[in-house]
Amino acid sequence: MRAEVRTALRIAIAIAIAAVVVRFVAQQWDAIRISAGALHPSWPGLLGASACVFAGYAVLIASWRIVLRIWCSPLSRTDAARIWFVSSLGKYVPGKIWSIAAMAVLAKEAGASPVAATGSAIIMQLVNLAAGFAVVALAGAGDLLAAYPLIRAGAWVTVALTVVGLLIGPAVLSWSLLAASRVLRQPTPQIPTITRTTVALIFGANVVAWIAYGVGFGIFWRALLGHGGGISLAALAVYTSSYLLGFLALVVPGGLGVRETALTGLLISLRLATPADAALLAAASRIWLTVLEIIPGLAFLPGSSWRRRTPISTPDGPAA
Repeated sequence: MRAEVRTALRIAIAIAIAAVVVRFVAQQWDAIRISAGALHPSWPGLLGASACVFAGYAVLIASWRIVLRIWCSPLSRTDAARIWFVSSLGKYVPGKIWSIAAMAVLAKEAGASPVAATGSAIIMQLVNLAAGFAVVALAGAGDLLAAYPLIRAGAWVTVALTVVGLLIGPAVLSWSLLAASRVLRQPTPQIPTITRTTVALIFGANVVAWIAYGVGFGIFWRALLGHGGGISLAALAVYTSSYLLGFLALVVPGGLGVRETALTGLLISLRLATPADAALLAAASRIWLTVLEIIPGLAFLPGSSWRRRTPISTPDGPAA
């Protein structure tokens, strides 16, 4: 792809993301304006909440690098972070494939195998979803989500499937790659040896990341409103549930609107916040998390082709 085309695409992505954020703030402006006048946020608390979120990012990037090493396509910490944050901008475009596609392209630019980048991204996404539902099931195991039997049932079913996946997942991955290569009449790619121990490690890392996000949300809640929230199972459960529901809305960019509606509904129905506070918290947390996600991505975006490694040979063929 020519440099001019890449630059134009980066500018278009930045404009599209800015438009999505501005549109959401405009839709929630009345609720924000009504409640924001009485706010006296704790800035140390907001910084602590942001640190928790970045800790979650760091755990996920580290676990992704583990999968890439298994696939014989290692990336440095800097390259992995750059690719992770820039490709994450794709979630603000309708559809859920753009992040994975961007990850494959950027990984190839960095000298890694695009097949390894794509495969590892898919594995990470599936494990991340399973870990999220496991966190919801455990955090809401008591009476917290009793009013939402579908969420609780779905979470526990996912936990059961996760256990099965930890046992047979590596074998299913190998079989799937072999079957795909035969159907497509393509050379069989070298299949990475992903053991159950490795899958369990990645799953555990994703659980830790979800807990870090939930703790960060609880601290943000308390820092913003001065009451409620804090480090609690309630904050962890409502945050993770609403995020997962937003993600599963496949055609909605970044789960925009779906996540906030779910979060507001959970906070009100569980009597964790008043309607005004719930609307403000949903809108403010969306802006906060979006800023934390897109600022690193936009910072890396103009130079997403820099620091290319020397092309290396991989099991899937030349990297460049």
